[in-house]
Amino acid sequence: MSFRKFFAKLGQYSNLTLALSGSVSFVLYLFLSRLGIANAPDRIAETLRHFFVLIAALFLLLLGAAMTVKADEPNRRDRRIALLAIFVGAVLFRLALLGQSPWLSNDVYRYLWDAQLIDHGVNPYSFPPAADELAGFRDATIYPKMDHKNVHSVYPPFLQLLFWTGRKMSQIFDLQAVTGLKLIFVLADLCLVLVLFRLLEQVKLDSRWAILYAWHPLPIIEIAGSGHTDGIGALTLVSAIIFLLQRKYFFAIIFLAFGFLAKFFSVLFLPFIFLAAWKDLTLKKAGQLAALFVFILAVSYAPFVAAGEKLWSGLQVYSDKWRFNDGFFSLIFAGVHRLLPDGLVKSLMIPSGWDITIEALTTRRIDLALIISKAICGGVFMFVYVRLLWRAFKSGHSDAAWIAVFIVILSAFFLLSPTLQPWYLIWLLPFLCLRLENRVTVRQSLITPLWLLSATVFLSYWVLEGYHQSGVWQEPGWVKWVEYGIPVGVWLWMSDRLLILKAQFKKIPK
Repeated sequence: MSFRKFFAKLGQYSNLTLALSGSVSFVLYLFLSRLGIANAPDRIAETLRHFFVLIAALFLLLLGAAMTVKADEPNRRDRRIALLAIFVGAVLFRLALLGQSPWLSNDVYRYLWDAQLIDHGVNPYSFPPAADELAGFRDATIYPKMDHKNVHSVYPPFLQLLFWTGRKMSQIFDLQAVTGLKLIFVLADLCLVLVLFRLLEQVKLDSRWAILYAWHPLPIIEIAGSGHTDGIGALTLVSAIIFLLQRKYFFAIIFLAFGFLAKFFSVLFLPFIFLAAWKDLTLKKAGQLAALFVFILAVSYAPFVAAGEKLWSGLQVYSDKWRFNDGFFSLIFAGVHRLLPDGLVKSLMIPSGWDITIEALTTRRIDLALIISKAICGGVFMFVYVRLLWRAFKSGHSDAAWIAVFIVILSAFFLLSPTLQPWYLIWLLPFLCLRLENRVTVRQSLITPLWLLSATVFLSYWVLEGYHQSGVWQEPGWVKWVEYGIPVGVWLWMSDRLLILKAQFKKIPK
């Protein structure tokens, strides 16, 4: 029996299959919740092996459930039952990890640090945690678990408000500080699942495809487990595009502004909403919407302006120094670094009068290669971005085209960036649920490789093995070749297959 026939058979009992798949997944998430390194950092290799086995099993269960959805055409009542099962599963999976101590990332402790400062009336942008002025706030539970203690906060005001709210919620309901903060992010993530049901319905696709986000291990582990904020940003972005498709530009701008106040790159979508409003309404109305965007930002930053340039100093350090799990950027950097002549490095990066040591030359070569590589990747991204913007200006977009624009911009931004943390892809993941049924919305040859990357990106956590054993943050060389190689290989195969099918179609006599 072929896989297609097998899943077609399962499709006859799709809701039962969903229930069984969800039940087994819930048990696996319970096992996953027991993993950690707090009590046994010397067993990190064993912990990671268990982690990757569980992740692989969860993805197989998710793919099986998705194939069952694809093979089934339920009636209205069964569809509602399926949506309920998907949402209940999403809730249970996240609850399973809610009480877990974060071990894949410790960013949540920086959130709690900022919340503590705000609660005591201290501007979180004014001083880095290691500053002498904040010595009185250092405790034994939060401060030791933070990294980058010499860097000012990089988190925008909307997130700062949520951090403070999570701290107060923990105090009111007598929860652990981490749990109270994660609870807010999980609630927002579950709201995103409901909003995604609405988006799929709006573009006339089966709402059950939301399972590709609702049961996806990435948001569950990164939000409920590690306590990352990216689900908040994804919620604002999906809400913005829903209002954009409904031509409700006022609400689209408001949600986009909050998206910017969750992560700054959301501003990339402002010109597109501006153009859509201009073509649909008037230039004056579009200008008023842009002014509303700026007004929301100004009001949000007003309580923190006393920090001055320190509002952005943490972000500048991040953009200058951070580099991790880069895909295409690493290939460009490797080529530039290898081809840079010593004379150019000396003339551009080493001041006259300095002793030109091997160490200085090596360090400055890396710095110059980073600058040039960022310029190249930035140029490629701007080419893609301006081309999309020009198309929107010349001809406008259908609903499907707007969704494609969001996918392409997010994909290009992440794939060309020098840093791709696994949780960044949460912003992109909801749009990858827009699968194809009887019509083309977004090319599957683009959707499928990106969705695969959201699975293989977990391999980047292999860096933790060496880090906890030696204290050196060094990515294993093979990881990125596998992590990016699998999606790229599938993309090449699908593109080639599509070209062959197109050629065969042309040969069919009319």
